[in-house]
Amino acid sequence: MGGSTFSERMKEKRAKEQAEHAQQAQAPPPPTPSGAGGGAGQGGAGGANYQGGMGGAGRGGWIHVNDQRLPPDFGRIPYPEDIFGSLEVDGEGNFVGEKGNWQSSGTYRIITRDGVLGLSPYLRSKVVERLRELEKEMERR
Repeated sequence: MGGSTFSERMKEKRAKEQAEHAQQAQAPPPPTPSGAGGGAGQGGAGGANYQGGMGGAGRGGWIHVNDQRLPPDFGRIPYPEDIFGSLEVDGEGNFVGEKGNWQSSGTYRIITRDGVLGLSPYLRSKVVERLRELEKEMERR
């Protein structure tokens, strides 16, 4: 891209963005915090940012991180078996503690009557990568 003109760089950037958009349209949506629902065609009612909601009224609370199996409607909490864990936020929306005071749910199930867990392509690749690492460790034993 060194000797290209501004308009060539802009055309390349736009082509790249269009390709990424097309790829994202084919992929399932990423896991969303509860209440983020789907919006934008992802099922569910969508989060407050999609609905013009008022948010948390300056109060802290918990964001439940769930898989894509059954996104909850706006304002609803996912089923316990769909929640990976929860992050704590303060009244300004910032994570509390070093890692948001992450707490695993303890009730998450990989398979439920609603199907198998739903992961974004990125998370799926990370799970596969880790499983391959574990497989290699087992082979060495």
